[in-house]
Amino acid sequence: MMRRLAQLSSLIAQPRRGATSGGVAVQFAFLIMPLAVLTFGLVDYNRATSEKRRLQDALDAATLAAARSTAVTNPELQAIGSQNLTTNLSAATDATLLSSSFTLDSPKVVGTARAKITPIVANLWMNGDMTVSVTSEVVRSMNKIEVAMVLDTTGSMAGTKLTNLKTAATNFVDTLAAAAARSTEVNPVKIGIVPFSSAVRIGSSTSEINAYKSAAWMDKGTAPIGADIFNGLTGVNRFTLLTQMGQTWGGCVESRAMPYDVQETAPNVNVPASLYTPFFWPDESDNDNYAINDYLSDGSYTSQGTTGGVSTDYRRRQGFKGKYTKAPSGSGLGPNRGCDMQSLVRLTTDWTSLKTKINSFNAVGETHIPLGLAWGWNVLSPTGPFSDGVSYSTPKTTKIIVLMTDGENTYTTTNSSNDSNYDGYSFIWANRMGSTSGNSSARTTAIDNRLPLLCTNMKNAGIVIYTVRVEVKTGSSALLQGCATKPEFFYDVQSASNLNAVFSAIAGSIENLRISK
Repeated sequence: MMRRLAQLSSLIAQPRRGATSGGVAVQFAFLIMPLAVLTFGLVDYNRATSEKRRLQDALDAATLAAARSTAVTNPELQAIGSQNLTTNLSAATDATLLSSSFTLDSPKVVGTARAKITPIVANLWMNGDMTVSVTSEVVRSMNKIEVAMVLDTTGSMAGTKLTNLKTAATNFVDTLAAAAARSTEVNPVKIGIVPFSSAVRIGSSTSEINAYKSAAWMDKGTAPIGADIFNGLTGVNRFTLLTQMGQTWGGCVESRAMPYDVQETAPNVNVPASLYTPFFWPDESDNDNYAINDYLSDGSYTSQGTTGGVSTDYRRRQGFKGKYTKAPSGSGLGPNRGCDMQSLVRLTTDWTSLKTKINSFNAVGETHIPLGLAWGWNVLSPTGPFSDGVSYSTPKTTKIIVLMTDGENTYTTTNSSNDSNYDGYSFIWANRMGSTSGNSSARTTAIDNRLPLLCTNMKNAGIVIYTVRVEVKTGSSALLQGCATKPEFFYDVQSASNLNAVFSAIAGSIENLRISK
């Protein structure tokens, strides 16, 4: 090109026939070279400007895609952003991508890119490329989350299943804790844990026991369900009986009376049925050969509170209030029998305490899913009894339940005069969940019927529910499927060894909920 420009200027410089002077031609010859350079330089400038604009558009789209993803680490963001950037630049012909970077500067995702453009003019006299650099930032709108893990710790979880659950739940906490650490929000993640079996234990430390005993929402003898095991006698304060016996309340609570058992209605002293009743397994009759918790002498009486004479009604003998004045006898027996599961953890950002609780899980009791799920709701609730959760109307906050169980609801029949053991639903004859049947199938159905009501009420309140069924080889999964917020939020795990992968997937899904689109 330089030779052609030189030849052209030489021709122009030769005097033309009839010309009166060659001065103009000579001057033009000297000007054509810089004019040509300037012309082609403008072309290069326009090409660079155009390619920078194209690169900026491509980077903006790639950074937006990375920000909208569930990625929470720089390598994850880099993989998503660079793939999108390459695709977005696939039609570019004049620019070659040199480098790109996608990083999290919470709450922003920052993208940068450099590309080279081979110039037309500069390459005529030097070996150099033009480079263009662009930057893009996308602010992620981050939700805060409150999570309650409602975990089955019944007897059937013993062994490998419980070990796998501990690993999966611990890693779940670690994943969300790491996400919280990357956020600029104050307390962006809070987690609570509710281990459950045939009852729920809300406290175990001395401070918890004392606080909950004196709480206004704890029944002191006015709740209608509190009288059933004391032959209908009202006003029986179970804490008073425990004190008379030299016993400390174990921290377990029983189901509220229907319909409060599936509602969030805040406990109110003016509505006794809405209160929570402390767990108290009564002394079973001395005369009942199938009793498993006979720890006091029945004494003798003819009617409630009156001594003299002997009743042959086993249930009346166990419900005689007057005998609960001395310490129970027999190892492992007493009013707290059946309250030996781990206690729950209220919403917290203390990840160490959560993992310590998980590691201490023990497998005991039967499966009463509605009891555990109801307390999962209580952990998240802004009303009561704890009132730890933020209001449902709080902007950019999502409340989440992760429910895991390894079995169907159960309520075992026994040969005792009570037809069952005592648990969070009292004895079966107390009709706490809509059945007094001695038939195991009817009992399971009665508990099952409470679960959809509870799940529906929770979802109507805006709570997102994940459900996990582990190694259940019989029965239908419809109950837990229906409880989940979406079909894909239900996991049917055929091997407990896959629990960790499932909990990791749920943690990732929760992270997706935390990032606004």
